[in-house]
Amino acid sequence: QGNIYGIKENQLTKYDKTGNALFRYSNKNYQNITSVDASNMLKILVYYEDFQVVQFLDNTLSETSEAINLVDMGYQQTQIVAAATNNSIWFYDSQNFEVLQLDLNLSVAHRTGNLTALLNYSILPTSLIENNNRIFLNNPSSGILLFDIYGTYNKLFPEENISSFQPKGDWLYYLKNGQLMASNLMTSEQKSFTLPEQGIKAFRLETNLLFLQLNKNIVVYSTE
Repeated sequence: QGNIYGIKENQLTKYDKTGNALFRYSNKNYQNITSVDASNMLKILVYYEDFQVVQFLDNTLSETSEAINLVDMGYQQTQIVAAATNNSIWFYDSQNFEVLQLDLNLSVAHRTGNLTALLNYSILPTSLIENNNRIFLNNPSSGILLFDIYGTYNKLFPEENISSFQPKGDWLYYLKNGQLMASNLMTSEQKSFTLPEQGIKAFRLETNLLFLQLNKNIVVYSTE
């Protein structure tokens, strides 16, 4: 839809692509928002790492259900949470070094097992995304770990120190050293793109629009 979701401390604001504020959300019971996953615009995931709490919102940023407290479920060190296509959630448990999926009943549906033991090296992931029946876990010191939809490890995309990435179909777009790159996960074909701005912190490609996050603002360009 071309909307933009911006976090400032404990407030989430939804803007249209021209920058007009549409809706706002904040919860005084928790502190700053850690991350937001708006891949499903009808079920937006908001995560508060300090409280290990997940809250779902609808497209007007209204709460749709009670918050999920991961500590109450026995997970004390959850760093990253992502939405799944079936309305469940994925998260990385840094205590046991594994990625897990909780279903609608908050039962464990799939898990990767201990990734440190599997990979034979320690990991410190920074982001987690489900897309096109794949799970992507960014570990900047080694690259992006790819899993199937059941949490089975597939392969490593060995590009280190990626600051922002986005899978689209068989292509993986990523930002490295201020340059936008793309790699085909099936053929290993690569592309690079010249960006119209400097000092880019993150990007997003949606509906023929390129969103670039700078230090103090977000700019939107047409890709047509």
